[in-house]
Amino acid sequence: MTRHLVPSRSHMFVQYLTAFLTVTLVLAIGGCGSDSSVEGPLGPILVIGIDGADWSVLEPLVEAGELPNLARLIAEGASGKLRSLEPRRMSPVIWTTIATGRSPEDHGIGEPLVGKDRQGQTTYSHYSSNMWRAPAFWDIFGRSGFDVGVIAWLVSWPPWEVNGFMVSQHLQYLLDFHGVGEEKGVTWPLELGEGIAPFVRGKSAIAQVELSRFVNEESELSMDALHEHYDSALRTALSGDESSMGVAGFLFAKHVPALSCVYVRGVDEVSHRFWIHEHEETRPPYDPAHPATELLEKQAEALGGLVREYYRYTDEHVGRLLKLFPDETTVLVCSDHGFRGPGIWGEQGPWMGVDQHGLEGVLIMKGPGIEWGASIENATVYDIAPTLLTMAGLPVARDMPGHALTDAFTDEFSATHGVTLIETYGEVVRDDTAPIESPVDDEVRERLRSLGYIQ
Repeated sequence: MTRHLVPSRSHMFVQYLTAFLTVTLVLAIGGCGSDSSVEGPLGPILVIGIDGADWSVLEPLVEAGELPNLARLIAEGASGKLRSLEPRRMSPVIWTTIATGRSPEDHGIGEPLVGKDRQGQTTYSHYSSNMWRAPAFWDIFGRSGFDVGVIAWLVSWPPWEVNGFMVSQHLQYLLDFHGVGEEKGVTWPLELGEGIAPFVRGKSAIAQVELSRFVNEESELSMDALHEHYDSALRTALSGDESSMGVAGFLFAKHVPALSCVYVRGVDEVSHRFWIHEHEETRPPYDPAHPATELLEKQAEALGGLVREYYRYTDEHVGRLLKLFPDETTVLVCSDHGFRGPGIWGEQGPWMGVDQHGLEGVLIMKGPGIEWGASIENATVYDIAPTLLTMAGLPVARDMPGHALTDAFTDEFSATHGVTLIETYGEVVRDDTAPIESPVDDEVRERLRSLGYIQ
């Protein structure tokens, strides 16, 4: 029997006490103490980004009562489809569009950074935050006196100075950044990294029992269905989301900023890897006698409910997060795109990577200024930033292609808080816009390759 070393309770207490004291000091110095918050007309605002969430999976689970937290937001608020970018784009491009309200051509995160090396091999560089050319909505909030907290948003590394705190998308790799210095740190302010470290979970920290909830253990393959690549993919998804939500729970339990943003990517990752096992029409029609056909059938028996279970898991995290916020919080949940899988084999597919994205994602809003039961029509990813600015009583810039989704507002709020306009919030000018290398580029590159985003 393998023995595992488990930290003593006294050791764990010291870790958490150290984290508590460190974060308390950092937030106080950074102006995020409980007395510095400037609340907007609707009170605190919470943005939850769920990468790749699709109504075709979410809606049946809601109707079956299996996503109680998202179901409550829908029932007590407004919801609808959120149109993604066309042509289909990678998630970093879309999430930057959501954050800035600007087009990829304007905000700077556009075409994939693909090239050739001297040997003719394909190379891929990662986007980094110094490539942004437009301010994010949380920058605009911060300039206007609102304190903000941003966790794991795509293309937020290296994090930059905000009126509050920022934890970049490399959060789950925090230990790999030890000693890199402020310019390449995972958090802003840098000292925050030490405080949140106990709540970061790498792949190796994900226990086997945590994986088992996503597998039909009564199937023939049972846990053996998670072969090496599948095991790694699921662990990576859980590591990212456990870290994002764990750190969010710790930080927001201490202080609720005027604007809070949390991003999770696990739904998208498991959809790419496991969608084929839930949808028979996406599997290749091999001869029944072919051994690959038998294996696919056995994998489908074991893994056929994994994607739906991951939605349930995500809903649980949403519920825990909501408990940290007051009742008057306005909550906005969105996805950057939907999901359509690899297509019907032999007719359209197999699609890979970005081609598996559906063009219609999820949008849910709930709060004191949101109409109960309202249906949101014709919304696009360009509309999120203008809507959040309007919720806070801030002007919408004319160079934002979208508009505030005021049809989702109550008549009372709309009557007293009309949309105001300014020409622009300006550009972000940086001396160097070349991609910045990180200590985890190789690992992230391999993850993107496994999902079909790059070759």
